[in-house]
Amino acid sequence: MRPLRDLSIRVKLTGSLIAVVSIVLLLSTVAGLVEQHRSAKTAMMSQFSVLADALGDASITPLVFDDVDTGAEVLASARLEPKILFVQTFDANGNRFASYQAPDFASEEVVLPPGEDQFLFEGEFLHVSKSIDRDGATMGRIYLRASMKDLYATTRHKIFLATLSLLICLFIAILLGSLLQREIARPILELAAATKKVSGEGDFSARVHSNSGDEIGVLCDGFNTMLDQIQQRDRELEKHRAHLEELVRERTSRLEAQTQELTDSNAQLERSNQELDDFAYIVSHDLKEPLRGISRYSSFIAEDYAGKLDEAGHEKLETLQRLCLRQENLIDSLLHYSRVGRAELAIAPTDLNDVIEQVLDMMHITLEELGIEVRVPRHLPTVACDSVRIVEVFRNLITNAVKYNDKADKWIEIGFQQHDESGGNGLNPTGFVFYVRDNGIGIREKHQESVFRIFKRLHARDKYGGGTGAGLTFVKKIVERHGGKIWLESTYGEGTTFYFTLEKGIVA
Repeated sequence: MRPLRDLSIRVKLTGSLIAVVSIVLLLSTVAGLVEQHRSAKTAMMSQFSVLADALGDASITPLVFDDVDTGAEVLASARLEPKILFVQTFDANGNRFASYQAPDFASEEVVLPPGEDQFLFEGEFLHVSKSIDRDGATMGRIYLRASMKDLYATTRHKIFLATLSLLICLFIAILLGSLLQREIARPILELAAATKKVSGEGDFSARVHSNSGDEIGVLCDGFNTMLDQIQQRDRELEKHRAHLEELVRERTSRLEAQTQELTDSNAQLERSNQELDDFAYIVSHDLKEPLRGISRYSSFIAEDYAGKLDEAGHEKLETLQRLCLRQENLIDSLLHYSRVGRAELAIAPTDLNDVIEQVLDMMHITLEELGIEVRVPRHLPTVACDSVRIVEVFRNLITNAVKYNDKADKWIEIGFQQHDESGGNGLNPTGFVFYVRDNGIGIREKHQESVFRIFKRLHARDKYGGGTGAGLTFVKKIVERHGGKIWLESTYGEGTTFYFTLEKGIVA
């Protein structure tokens, strides 16, 4: 079928018209010839049935009187019909009685056996077998054979005439098809040529000229309209392209300026980092050294002039030593916070069970002295993180849970939740939510956001073990460096739960 699809529309139109006309003429001609031939055979059967009846009726008397000669004379009258080649009669017992045979006809074979009335077309002959009856009694049977040569000759002549007519009609159909296909195919061919010009050369100025108002004319008008719209859009696109190029040049210029600014900012940031490192060095050595000197000299005074100082003097010296120690702790906390924000994380697969075991081992004595029960409901997962920093996270959270607990039976629970267990508490669906829960003093709702601010304490400096108030700030910084976040849920007087995620830590 592929070669047919590639033929020209002209050939297809002409071929389809010729094919349709040929099929219609052929079918009608064949149907007419078949009907004429059938009608001729029916007429022939009727004609020779009547002749057989007439000859049979004429043979009744010879059959009754067993007069064979008269019976032969009766059958000889069949010579008046040239188509009759052979006639034979039989008596009531089926015995041959009389016969007639046309000249130059040699066969006397009876094709149809005795029985009911029968008609048989065989080869070039019609065989007729009929009973000879009188007053309801069968007197005998007559067999007649007729030639069908004239019928076949007539049929062949009709076939010749029909074939000739068919060829003439086909010739006329070819002429008409050639004329009609020009009117039908011309605009289609022009449309195909214009389409090829548009697709092959990109020439959208091509147009198809059609004055017809039929579907092909509508198609050509639509094609022309489409090309007009494409040309209009091309002009608009060209304007937009020029405008975009101008925008790109402007943006490129701005980006280059911003890149230069970023380069300068990075250089400035590097200088700032270096200055911050220098500042850290100064804080570490130059600021802490006077504090140590003040603390040592206050100790010397307390020891050397113990007898000369009254109680108020001793209290002031103790306060001075305590303030020096606190100031040194604050400086250490600031330095530590600075390092947490700038140091690179050593990310590696870390078994959190080992982390918890390490923290609990460090705090073993404290936990045992205070009688605190530590619960780990299920095995913790392995995540990609900086194990040293995560140890610091758990140590600070557990330390807070230990410090801020005034219950007789103290406990701490360490565990995790998966997404379908956490109720959607800001959890990435593929990660975990870790928590540290206690039954301590709790945190009032108005203070829950401020606990993560550096040096923020909710109680007196010496209450609940003191401290600088920087631990939760370190925890928040470390968690955020891991791409996670931290939050808490607390009921004042009943306990607190700290939740945190390590969203960017790859689950190992």
